[in-house]
Amino acid sequence: MMAIPSDELLLAATSKGDREAFDQLAARYSGALDGFFRRRLPDDGRVEELRQETLLALYALLPSYREKGKFRTLLFSIAYRKLASSRRAERQAEPLAEDLPARVVDPDAFEVRDAVLALPEGLREALLLTRFEGLPAAEAGDLLGCSAEAVRARVCRAKALLARKLGTPTRRKR
Repeated sequence: MMAIPSDELLLAATSKGDREAFDQLAARYSGALDGFFRRRLPDDGRVEELRQETLLALYALLPSYREKGKFRTLLFSIAYRKLASSRRAERQAEPLAEDLPARVVDPDAFEVRDAVLALPEGLREALLLTRFEGLPAAEAGDLLGCSAEAVRARVCRAKALLARKLGTPTRRKR
């Protein structure tokens, strides 16, 4: 049985010019990046584009990369910046027509998605980064520019707002 190389080993190989190592990293994190963007964007085809932009930016950064933290934090910080740039460009674009057909899968899923998207940005990002991307509060705090405690408070507030909007009771830890 062959051992799966760690992110650090693949990063080191990539920085020495091993394109296959980067391809392995890209394959390892493509699904996570797609999920990151899908949870924050409407289904309009930008997910793949933003994933590719994120991976290209990562590839360009790797020759000068010096490990200062976790690789996932670096990757999601690049993805977060790409998303922010895309949203800025989106505000300047013409709005889409309202009568475009939407793919309907589960009406409840849209209600939850709309409720999450309606949260204030700081609360929404804290919730998405910790609960959906799986980042610890400290890493999410690094991305959001706040402390781990602030991230935990934002997540708690986001969950309470979602529960109120969706009519679900919140659970209290004892």
